[in-house]
Amino acid sequence: MIACRGKALILMVCTVLLLINARAEAQVRGEISRPGSVLVPVSVPGLEWGGGETRPAAAARFNELLTEDLRRSGIFNVVDPPRGLGLPSSDGYGGWSTAGVLGVVGGSYTGTPGGITVEVRFFDVAAGRSLGGRRLNGSVDAVPAMAHQVADGVMEIVTGREGPFHSWIAFVSDREEHFRELYVYSFDGAVSRLTAHRSITMAPAWNRDATRLAFTSFKSGKPVLYGYDLSSGNDSRLAHRHGVNVGAAWAPQGLSLLFSREVEGNSDLYILDLGSERTRRLTRHWGIDVDPAWSPDGRSVAFCSSRGGTPQVYVMKRDGSDMRRMTFEGSYNCSPAWSPDGRHLAWAGRVGRYFQILAMPAAGGKPRQLTFEGENEDPSWSPDSRFLAFSSKRAGDRDLYMVHAARGIITRLTSGPGDDAAPTWSGRLR
Repeated sequence: MIACRGKALILMVCTVLLLINARAEAQVRGEISRPGSVLVPVSVPGLEWGGGETRPAAAARFNELLTEDLRRSGIFNVVDPPRGLGLPSSDGYGGWSTAGVLGVVGGSYTGTPGGITVEVRFFDVAAGRSLGGRRLNGSVDAVPAMAHQVADGVMEIVTGREGPFHSWIAFVSDREEHFRELYVYSFDGAVSRLTAHRSITMAPAWNRDATRLAFTSFKSGKPVLYGYDLSSGNDSRLAHRHGVNVGAAWAPQGLSLLFSREVEGNSDLYILDLGSERTRRLTRHWGIDVDPAWSPDGRSVAFCSSRGGTPQVYVMKRDGSDMRRMTFEGSYNCSPAWSPDGRHLAWAGRVGRYFQILAMPAAGGKPRQLTFEGENEDPSWSPDSRFLAFSSKRAGDRDLYMVHAARGIITRLTSGPGDDAAPTWSGRLR
């Protein structure tokens, strides 16, 4: 069960020492901001043994996951390290420079009685110095989490912005039975089931600190809004009165939920105060209002509405005032997602015969199409606002993918039998 696994990762004994020198000015520095940009060539030599118990399998797994994260970052071109070349040092950067790399991500590990300690640094070959790194300690089972944290730290050293890989993606699937249950994907490729309701589960959504999920389930015979606690593995009812309750979105402060409630065939948006359990109606219109999404500052709400005749994306203030239509191209635009940095909106829109993922500045502007193949739905931003997770039928069964929002690079995340849908990307795990 993911409750045990999630609790172990959240509570694992993991000492993090951030070694970044704030004054260091890297020669290797930048951010990919447009298609066709050149990737930074880096090399990731294996961890050197620094003492204690030898743990070659754990060290190899760490290096494998770190390498994979850097490859799909959209920033680095990971090249094989030359044979016989040790880590860079104050008098040993020449060989790496000849190898044609601009950066080296490497370090050592020490085997402890209960696990492993790793210390990894980023070496700027052009500048001839180390720019910083991370030292992490945990159990052998925590090795994937440590690899993701190091990859995120390397991305921060080079770009000034931490990466997204120490996070989870929740989704719904019927991959194990004919029922749709709640699952979570982590970037070591593991997929774990959260619920066993033997029913229909819909529309999961993370709270800000990735400790709880809201979702809709039919396990009681009617659609009820539930909350799932990852530390205990228990779920509890959040909203179940007056019609169909679906599509929840946690307020940034975590004290309330925004959701859509259908009463007598019409859907409007409501806010649920989690302390008092009272609801307040936010929209009143004959059109269908669904798919709410908070802005990161909690001041605005994006949602999908048919009030203009066709489903389109709208934005309003949290009290329902100052409503603006955001999408005008295409006859069907839905599932808006606000980037965590507040700069962009993404959504799924019909382009020709199929739905594609599109994005534009949150202030408004011309949409940019990010996918071009197959049916694509349910975009969700990564915590660093670089990527979007989405579901797609491009390979037959619906699976999860991610797209680099600036470069358009698409990576498949899940595969196998079953229908994987409604991804929601968590914040960074701590």
